[in-house]
Amino acid sequence: MPNLIREDIDSQNAILKVVIGKEDYETTFKDELKKIRSTANIKGFRKGKTPINFLKKMYGKNLLHDIVTKMLQEELAKEVNAETSNYLGQPIPVKDQPPVDFEVNDLIDYEFKFEVGTAPDFEVKGVDGSVAYDFYKAEVPGEKIDEQINLLKRQKGERILVEDDIQEEDIVTLKAKELENGEPKEDGWETTFSVIVTRLEDEIKKEILKKKKGDTVRFNIYKLEKDAKPDYVKKYLLYFTDADIEEGTETNEEYEATIEEVKRLIPAELTPEIFAEMFPDGGISNEQELRDLISLNIAAPDETLANSILYNDMRKKLLEINKPDMPLPEGFLKRWVEVAYDKESEAVLNNFEDFADDMRWTLIKNKLFKKYGFQIDEADVREAARSRIMGYFGGQMYPGMEDMLDKLVNKSMEDPNEVQRLAGEVLSNKLFFKLKEEVTLNEVPVSSEDLAKKMQELEEENKAARAKFDPAATEEEE
Repeated sequence: MPNLIREDIDSQNAILKVVIGKEDYETTFKDELKKIRSTANIKGFRKGKTPINFLKKMYGKNLLHDIVTKMLQEELAKEVNAETSNYLGQPIPVKDQPPVDFEVNDLIDYEFKFEVGTAPDFEVKGVDGSVAYDFYKAEVPGEKIDEQINLLKRQKGERILVEDDIQEEDIVTLKAKELENGEPKEDGWETTFSVIVTRLEDEIKKEILKKKKGDTVRFNIYKLEKDAKPDYVKKYLLYFTDADIEEGTETNEEYEATIEEVKRLIPAELTPEIFAEMFPDGGISNEQELRDLISLNIAAPDETLANSILYNDMRKKLLEINKPDMPLPEGFLKRWVEVAYDKESEAVLNNFEDFADDMRWTLIKNKLFKKYGFQIDEADVREAARSRIMGYFGGQMYPGMEDMLDKLVNKSMEDPNEVQRLAGEVLSNKLFFKLKEEVTLNEVPVSSEDLAKKMQELEEENKAARAKFDPAATEEEE
């Protein structure tokens, strides 16, 4: 079997020498030639009778190249992907490696040499309570909680009929008739509709608030409700049909209406029965617990933003603390970038320090994954895929969506690259919440607006960083 020898040059660089002896590939080479012989249709020779030397001349070099190259790649992959390996990037041929001339008639041993960079030996610092971070805590205004409480009370409330003392939140039912020259029009348009007093234009609202059931009131029906468009008035107040609208049916603007009914919503009291109905599991049993739950729900989007900012701060701080103990093989990495990144290599090399920090951050994360013993399984990855797809629909589940969601998740799981990305996200999330427990957090009260501004600044900063490597990518984002 091939022989791989590692020769350390220093603490950051090494040479991998791979020797593939004649005995490692000879049998495979001969067997492949025989396979070609059994199927080849070559003019002048019967099928299966083509001389081996003739086949060597025609196919030998390419065949031997493929066999030896495959063995070489397998040996390098086995070394680089070993659990104990500490390589950075991928092996690249040494600069003075002579071109290989594959000799098919006189089989020989082949030797290949590759440069490799090695990861620094370090222990991650700064993942305990001695390091403090600001954690922005968006304050939930009491009035926002009050709004939700009042909304719940109204949802559980009941409507009652009132005779007088009309109020702004009341719903009034108006039986209206078209006017002409200040008098009811003969055979004029008649309509009955309901409106919420608070939505009325100010002048008519003031007048109706002085009225009671059975009183009459006059108004321009197109100026009755605030910001009402003509099409809305025709459809929902005058009840024109599509045919009426197509035929161009019109009425005078002035109407007189009788207040036929006044309904008032009486908000419910939050009784034990109401809590039992809303929370059958018994998790919420009084108004303070309800207020706490509402506060959490309102704050959830802000906490997501705060977590993103904290994660970014952790990355910066841990890099700052550990970077002195993390020297990288700069010369090797720059040569590797030229090979691996091809057309993008110039942009990467122009911002090499940022690239190197990304690599250091990956090394830090990998160390911490092992330290905390994080493991993920297929269920974790599937749930991450599901959450990502749900995000495209605003996090809402719609009727009939379950089957489609399962199909999209299954499709994601069929793509190895997607699975790898999702697995990386799962591990990074686990690491973040573990670090959040380990370090010291200084809660800094902020408003939702200030938090959003901080997040926007961070996004602009990250966008600028991405633009250094690929300006076209950030143009597409816009």
